[in-house]
Amino acid sequence: MASSVSPAALLDRIRRDLERSALRVRNGLKHVAGVGTPEVGCTAKEEVWARDKCRLNHYLSDTPKRTPPVLLVMSLVSKGYILDLRPGNSFIEALMAQGLDVYALDWGVPDTADAENSFETYCDQYLPLAAKEVLRHSGAEELIVYGYCFGAVLSLLFVGGHPELPIRALGIMATPIDFSLLGSTNTLFAAGRISPADLVDETGNVPANLVLDGLRTRNITGDLVGYANLLNRLDDSEYIAAHQALIGWSQDHIPFAGACFRQTVEWFMQDNRLVKGTIEMGGRTVDLRSITCPTLSVIGEADHLIPPDSTKPIYDVLPEMEELRFRAGHVGLIVGKSAQRQSIPAIAAWLLSHADPEEAVA
Repeated sequence: MASSVSPAALLDRIRRDLERSALRVRNGLKHVAGVGTPEVGCTAKEEVWARDKCRLNHYLSDTPKRTPPVLLVMSLVSKGYILDLRPGNSFIEALMAQGLDVYALDWGVPDTADAENSFETYCDQYLPLAAKEVLRHSGAEELIVYGYCFGAVLSLLFVGGHPELPIRALGIMATPIDFSLLGSTNTLFAAGRISPADLVDETGNVPANLVLDGLRTRNITGDLVGYANLLNRLDDSEYIAAHQALIGWSQDHIPFAGACFRQTVEWFMQDNRLVKGTIEMGGRTVDLRSITCPTLSVIGEADHLIPPDSTKPIYDVLPEMEELRFRAGHVGLIVGKSAQRQSIPAIAAWLLSHADPEEAVA
């Protein structure tokens, strides 16, 4: 039977296949060579407050925003741009699209001057000052605090330790509570086979390469799955850019302030105090049970870095805490198409449910 495809259509199909193949080769070579590094953290923002190396950014929008504003709290050892990875693949951009007013802390990169930064520094100084600035700058009477990973631990200690501040709601995501479930390195610290002094360098901090090595053992980005998807989508330039940005972030960690690291080992790895719900901090007892605002825990069921069972004890401390669970990894909660379709809209909906229904600020 004679082919019904015209010569012109056949030539056009061949041309498209050749162009697609050329694009796949070009994207593959660029990715392997590490050239054309994509821009990250693209959402427009302004710095509204600073103290030492800590910076508070306000994300700009031309549309009216709901109150109260949301303060995002990132981990101390991870760059915050994971929350604003790429246009169309940004947790912050997606929250703003739902009308939320977003602020985020950038802790900066600690050096010798920051070696004595402790949990008191972050939770009793920087976070309360930043929260007050969010209230002043936004004109709101309350705020919502939302913490990611170790930033969620900071958020719990901050909110639990400062009942005087007007916190409307608290969200935590991928939160380590039971540190005994976080892998062999934590076990070695708990058993005293490794001392914090073994990891601290001449600056008094844990260097970024050791932080990164520890995270690699926990499979933070799911490399095997990531590369399998990459091979199937070499013709998708935006996917390649997002993949490069994610891999770049996973290798772009920062030092851990020495004093806070020592407290982390003593408080959480050796004594597991978050499970108990009380922390002696700043000369007082911080009882997480004192948190009375609505609370949310977001869980990635495929999170290899912070397995769901590690977060579970928080429900014994805060039994009224709500939960959202997703079939996602540590980063997949906030990055990728599944996050844009599932986890982020659900998180935004929860945040909006605790916002003022009719009030908005320009």
